[in-house]
Amino acid sequence: MPFSRAAFDRATLAFLVVLTLATAARIYALIINPLGLYFDEAQYWMWSRSFDWGYFTKPPMVAWIIAATTTLTGTDTEWAVRLGAPLAHALAAGGVFALTRSMYGAWPGFWAGLGWLALPGVFLSSSLVSTDAFLLPLWALALLAVWQLMSTRAWGWAIALGVFIGLGVLAKYAMFYFIACLALAAYWLAPVREALAKGRGVAAGVVAAIIVAPNLIWNVQHGFATARHTASNASFNLDNMFHIGELWEFLTGQAGVIGPLVYLALIWVLWRAARRSAGLQTEDRFLIAFILPPLVFVSLIAFISRANANWVAVAYPAIMVWVTGSLFTSKRGRRVLAAATALNAVLGFATVAYVASAPNSAPRIIKGARESSGWEATAREIARRAAVQPGEPPFTAVMADDRATYFELSYYWRHARREAAPLPPLRMWVLHGEPANSAEANDGMRPEEGGRVLIVHLRPDLTTFVADDFTTFRRVERLSVPIVEDCSNPTDFVAQLYTGLGGNLRPCTRDFDISVGEGFAPAPRDAAFEARLAGRDEP
Repeated sequence: MPFSRAAFDRATLAFLVVLTLATAARIYALIINPLGLYFDEAQYWMWSRSFDWGYFTKPPMVAWIIAATTTLTGTDTEWAVRLGAPLAHALAAGGVFALTRSMYGAWPGFWAGLGWLALPGVFLSSSLVSTDAFLLPLWALALLAVWQLMSTRAWGWAIALGVFIGLGVLAKYAMFYFIACLALAAYWLAPVREALAKGRGVAAGVVAAIIVAPNLIWNVQHGFATARHTASNASFNLDNMFHIGELWEFLTGQAGVIGPLVYLALIWVLWRAARRSAGLQTEDRFLIAFILPPLVFVSLIAFISRANANWVAVAYPAIMVWVTGSLFTSKRGRRVLAAATALNAVLGFATVAYVASAPNSAPRIIKGARESSGWEATAREIARRAAVQPGEPPFTAVMADDRATYFELSYYWRHARREAAPLPPLRMWVLHGEPANSAEANDGMRPEEGGRVLIVHLRPDLTTFVADDFTTFRRVERLSVPIVEDCSNPTDFVAQLYTGLGGNLRPCTRDFDISVGEGFAPAPRDAAFEARLAGRDEP
């Protein structure tokens, strides 16, 4: 169906109503969300306070959007930091709807867009700020631009394609998968080759390159810090390769991201496509080209090392379009599609409702919630200890041995900093000879501030190494900060189950050692140091 047809038909209007209501509900959920920022979110917030074309571990868009949402709302509370996420997924849903409508019709477009909003992974991603949230709408819009370029040969779509690819790279480097997918689509389909011919593909590439160029220059100036970090995530170990378990966990983990019935439907459409490969339609080949490369490549990474489920997120827009278009052709398929969407929505709404109604117990079952809970209270406790005590000299710095502690304290001390509270500067202990994260790169502990340092240890396995960096060192206390309420209740089955996992998991509190070091003089980070570090007993 041409893109311009039926712009305001019943299916489109219905989708816009659902999209508006769902996005409004998600923004409201952000406002009432009791969970604090996860440390990655706190890190992105720190980046957002200064404009740059790149940051240590990520391209710049996530920081730019946080800067925009916090400026426009006039606050940097948690919901404002996260506001870009539900808005981005609304845009992604619109891209999925528009592409499906162009390929299969208006009502399949409605169900594909609705299905995107109901995906469990989208429910989660809409509640926190991440690079994936901003990559996915740009990927979906780039897909739409390629399809419309095939249909119209219009130069406007070629320029749009370049814009979406370029901005996608600034959101996350996984956008480079799009180039491989586009190459496969061009190899399989003459219409794609014809759409990119006569300079249109070159124009798209030039536009994308112009947009990406400042970030490339930034990487050159900073020793390709972001690119090196991205490559290191795969963690290849030549002495320990080939992990069937990791591959199985990655593949089955997709069911949790896209929902169990959508996952089974994807297996079915892949199996059906393999059986009739010679009779595949243009739509099938086009969408498969934007599913297989990331799926195969990340599966290979999982097999030889490890891979997180979200590393293949760029395949989800094409998956949603293909599954919806395939199921919509039969009455039974439409029933499965409706059931899959309803199941995903129920799972998502139940999770959000539980978090909103039981904030004290929610962290026990929401993955990652434990890590984001209790940091405001933690920041207050550490600030109290960092204050000048009667009869004692002031601290010249507060030093964290873990980047989560550093970024969370940076965020939750923001009001105190603005009110000029007498807090010492916050610094990050540098473990290796070269910075391994943006905290170490930008705020590493400095000898000139090392006269008397309050040290916050979250990693007991590193305490000996921290102590060696000071002339004098003494432990002061063990600090335990509650992160959930009444976790030890013997009648609470969930608490019993969670506490029993791993024995030393300690889900109820976050535990620190507090020390005081004087005379910061870091030991050489030489081969002997690295050998000692490698031989330590990790908790």
